[in-house]
Amino acid sequence: MTTMLRWSPTHKFHFHRDVDELFPGFFNGATDDAAQRAPSWLPAAEGWIDNGAYVIQLAMPGVDPEGVEVSWMDNVLTVKGERKAAHDTTGKDCFLRELAYGAFQRSFELPEGVDVAQVEAKYANGMLEVRVPAPRAATPKMIEVKAA
Repeated sequence: MTTMLRWSPTHKFHFHRDVDELFPGFFNGATDDAAQRAPSWLPAAEGWIDNGAYVIQLAMPGVDPEGVEVSWMDNVLTVKGERKAAHDTTGKDCFLRELAYGAFQRSFELPEGVDVAQVEAKYANGMLEVRVPAPRAATPKMIEVKAA
C-alpha cells in the first residue's frame, strides 16, 4: 500500500531553528554543514485550562526528572532541563540521526495573582505536567442575559 504525503515547503527543515542559527553561523564564518552543528531542541508544549487551573504539558522523553527545574518569577513559569545521550556516537558512522540532545529552557507568561504555593509539577512517562491555579480575576464569570 502506498501512502501519499502532502508536500510542504518547510518539510525538510525546521524553519525557526534554521533562521535562529543562520545569522550566528554567518557572522562567525561557520559552514552550514548539518553534521558539524550541535542539534538543538525544545520540548513540545501544550496548554489548556482545566477546572480553574492552567495546565501546561511538555513532552520530554529521555530527560531525567531529577535534572528538571521548574521556577516562577514575575508571572513567568520557566522549565529548564537537559536531555543527555545514553551512548557515545563519536567516531561512529551514523546512518540515521533524528534525536537531539542538550540543554533546553521554555518560558510561559501567565496572569498576575497566581498563588505560587499551589503550583504543582508532575513527571510521568516522559511528560511533564505543570498545574497553575488561575487567579480569581482570570476565571471567567457567567453573566445572565435577560430578555427585554
